[in-house]
Amino acid sequence: MIRFGIIGAGGIAVKFCEAAGRVEEAEVRAVASKSLERAKTFAAANKVPEYYGSYREMLEQADIDAVYVATTCNFHYENCLLCIEYGKAVLCEKSMVLKKKEAEELFKRAKEKKVFVMEAMWSVFLPTIKKAREWIRTGRIGTVYLANYTGGIHAQPEHRIFNPELGGGALYDLTVYPIEIVNSLIPQKLVDVRADIVMGETGVDVTNSILLQYETCRASLQTTAYSRVPSPSGLYGSDGYIQMTQTHRCERCELYDGEFRLAESFTYPIDNGFEFEIQEVVDCIKSGKLESNLMPHAATLQCLDIFEKCCGK
Repeated sequence: MIRFGIIGAGGIAVKFCEAAGRVEEAEVRAVASKSLERAKTFAAANKVPEYYGSYREMLEQADIDAVYVATTCNFHYENCLLCIEYGKAVLCEKSMVLKKKEAEELFKRAKEKKVFVMEAMWSVFLPTIKKAREWIRTGRIGTVYLANYTGGIHAQPEHRIFNPELGGGALYDLTVYPIEIVNSLIPQKLVDVRADIVMGETGVDVTNSILLQYETCRASLQTTAYSRVPSPSGLYGSDGYIQMTQTHRCERCELYDGEFRLAESFTYPIDNGFEFEIQEVVDCIKSGKLESNLMPHAATLQCLDIFEKCCGK
């Protein structure tokens, strides 16, 4: 049994608790918040045995193997470093950190301490995304030449995505999905990044249009914090194409041949979705790995490099 502690007692941590209950070899043992009362309330509501009003206190006292970092991304760097200091495996919510150099330092320290660390890009582990990856790697659509993704939310003015102090911005909150999903699907080297970024009144990016040029494939990614968009995506090759809807939580992917005929489809209903990344963490820890093959450190670093090339973040 891999025992998890949670840093941060917000809504996404609730989702993590529910998902951990679906993984046979995982359990949530403790939760920590800067507010003891909030941690106590969270623990009672989610049947977590232990609660703490200090992150360090949980790491010192709780009997845990790994930590899910569920704070806002402006705190991720210091939270992850603290977990690594105590030798605890880390699953950190996306975006993992705000700067590439922070991720490089985290991964360096983790390797020195022999601690497993992974960014929680849950979409990469969904069965439908895995099926699309399999179709591409087995040559079902031939050489990939085009990819696209459009997604967005209609965020209210008080939403954290507009708050620079909380690491706000569409890149960190929304565009991270298509970048890391597309990077995981296309087995090609990234050779160029171009971007048109719209900045909002609070000083963070609110709408992104990004072109990623791989060896043969050009991927067009668009996201916005101003409009709800159901995140359709497609990957188009010399011999066919793949289509997905609601890609970041995709339940169905379709494979078409070169004559636009449906050749195969795959459906996997998603209720929670976090259970697949939790299973990956469990499997990696049990096998002694320091990083995941599906969500390696290099994937996080490449995404952060793209962010910085887009607008110097």
